[in-house]
Amino acid sequence: NHLSSFAYYFAVQTIASTEFNLNLTLHVRKQKSKKANSAARNVQCLKSFRYLDFNECDWDHPTDNNNSSDNNSSNINGEPKLLLGELCMMKISNQSEALFDLMRSSNNHTIMELGRSLRMSERKTSNDIRSSLRDYAAMLRDDSILRMYRTRNVGWNSDEPHPFLYNLHTYSDRIVASDALVDEFYGRGLPEYFAFDVDAKTNGGCCAALPADDEQVFHHRSFVTDLPARVMKWGGAELKPRRSAEMLSSVLPPGTRIALVAGRSNRERIASYVHAFRNHSFRVREMGQQSAIRDFCFLAHARAGLWGTVQSSYAGWASLIGGNSLRNATLYGVNYPSREVNVTSRVSSNEDLAGRIHYPVFDVADDDVW
Repeated sequence: NHLSSFAYYFAVQTIASTEFNLNLTLHVRKQKSKKANSAARNVQCLKSFRYLDFNECDWDHPTDNNNSSDNNSSNINGEPKLLLGELCMMKISNQSEALFDLMRSSNNHTIMELGRSLRMSERKTSNDIRSSLRDYAAMLRDDSILRMYRTRNVGWNSDEPHPFLYNLHTYSDRIVASDALVDEFYGRGLPEYFAFDVDAKTNGGCCAALPADDEQVFHHRSFVTDLPARVMKWGGAELKPRRSAEMLSSVLPPGTRIALVAGRSNRERIASYVHAFRNHSFRVREMGQQSAIRDFCFLAHARAGLWGTVQSSYAGWASLIGGNSLRNATLYGVNYPSREVNVTSRVSSNEDLAGRIHYPVFDVADDDVW
């Protein structure tokens, strides 16, 4: 799911560099959760993020707010030190406060209009992003604004003593790339941006076995393991083995090689998929239990075909990272009586993606999914 935020940044970075001659620097503020820590470790398997400092705004470590070098959790006055995450939030509020003061002292309300453009979560489309970057470029040319940033020390750091773009550290304020934004920037280097680092693949534990060039990869996400009480109503249920095998056999000939990636699914369900696929004369290889990043690496290196539920961000992003090397992806949706909100099919506005990634929707009974 975090890749969607990085895809948004890729769009911002691309527009900034090609249209405004701006060279942006990415700073990451992790969510305050164990999942965010594991996501940060895993995303460093991708070459674009190998050297990002994911601990710059960490919520588990205090900052040295007294210029001391000790690791104590309190300062010399006995007060708790700020956490790095809190310090980063302060930078955002200090920037807003300084811009407000400058507007009031100069009686120039345009400054606050420019300041509002720094909050990127309100910029959803490429045209919205362009509008924000246009205002941002204007701020970087305004001597009074730059002087105030230097005087009040409200830039991100001493190497970047100028206005900075941001989003707030809340779920509702997340910046994510819409399908339309992904379609638009896919052909401008998005697959390469998310490519696995070669050294990390071989030496960093990010990847293990990879699919054969003629092997279809089937992903069973098993949302029921994570959300047993809500999976049916939410829409995370997946086709059961028999229906999955029927879907595959409607397209693939007998004897096709299939690699089954089933993540955290229990052994009984994995065995039932293997049995159903073999009953349809497919040659099945089960990948077994491996780490989440190794599962994702395997999916992202599918070549002949990739199959999975459209609800799985794993399968969705793997189909994009594969680039032109992936010949076909089928991300299916299922509607069934107990589902609260039905899913609809879509066709990518990107001609290349529309030809390779397909989103069929099946209307089935509750008993056909789990």
